[in-house]
Amino acid sequence: MEFDFNEEQQLLQDTVRRFLEKELRPLDDQYGDREMEPELAKSLLKKLLPFGYMGTDRTDDPIITGILYEELGRNFPGLAGIVFLADAASLIISLAAHPELKERLAEPLLNADLIGCAAISEPNVGSDPTSIECRAELKGDHYVISGTKTWISNGHIADVAIVTAQTDPAKGVMGLVQVLVDRNETPFESRDIDTIGMKSFPTSELYFNDLEVPAINRLGGWQNEQNPMMAKKAQGNPFNFNSARVMCASLSCGIAQRAMDLAVDYVQQRKQFGKEIGRFQMVQALIADMAIDLEAARLLTFQARQLISRRPCNKEVSIAKAYATEMGVRVTSKAMECMGAMGLATEARLERCLRDARVWIVPDGTSQIQRLIIGKELTGFSATRG
Repeated sequence: MEFDFNEEQQLLQDTVRRFLEKELRPLDDQYGDREMEPELAKSLLKKLLPFGYMGTDRTDDPIITGILYEELGRNFPGLAGIVFLADAASLIISLAAHPELKERLAEPLLNADLIGCAAISEPNVGSDPTSIECRAELKGDHYVISGTKTWISNGHIADVAIVTAQTDPAKGVMGLVQVLVDRNETPFESRDIDTIGMKSFPTSELYFNDLEVPAINRLGGWQNEQNPMMAKKAQGNPFNFNSARVMCASLSCGIAQRAMDLAVDYVQQRKQFGKEIGRFQMVQALIADMAIDLEAARLLTFQARQLISRRPCNKEVSIAKAYATEMGVRVTSKAMECMGAMGLATEARLERCLRDARVWIVPDGTSQIQRLIIGKELTGFSATRG
């Protein structure tokens, strides 16, 4: 299987890398490890628009998507998470929203004048979205939304939330709907959840207290279609868990590459016993192990990206997600070893690489969940259902 970049892909990588290193890496140093503000997020997203991070149909070249997210993960990982969710919200609204909503919201979302999020997880619901408790009760020409969502990416900076809710618990998964909540039209409360890493990528709780939302805000409902998330009509749907999981893998590769770059630069300059420490065998072994681990994760990730738009590939995506996110922690930890005491200093940036890398093992299915998916695909048995 061939994984070399073609001329167009290589040119894009070079161009994006130069821009991100010059323009956004300094902003990551300034804002990347603190709570994100809505207006700052919008101004940062606008810097990415010329490179096709939002609103561009990249399904014909998933490698380009992988390049874009890995490079952004290498330079400003928090912003990479923000743009993925913002782009996903804009696309799903373009595909499934009522024409009136699409006309009003699609262009502002695509232009980063508004930011979207997807509200699925709840205090009692994580890896099993079919058990969602948040209610959407249809009353005349509006839905009443009641419930709490948690661990919602982009939550407190979002202008628009796509809320997955249950209309009838007796119907199980068939009772689930997605309802668009426009914060400017129907305000809801939120709070940011402070995490060990990825601090500029908001993770939030959202509170819907008998919130009245127009019935036309049900995504797909005006066409009598199934919930677009649960139907999984297209493998490339950005709210499809596979797309989110491979994004986690790409960002992990970017963070690990940043850590390895820092370590290699350090060992080429730092001297002990009269020579650069990069000449020592044990240091070279650490560098080699990092390179092997990173290259394996990158190949698995690009393979999964290529397959998503072609065929069902739960196994390959889960392998990539589990391996790449765990690789991120291993590589950043070894990079710290290469730098000795300096690796522990906050000014060296490596400790943030380690904190950021550790975050990605959890979202969109922990490593344990990925292993259950892989096991099911290989054996045909579900470990969670009879």
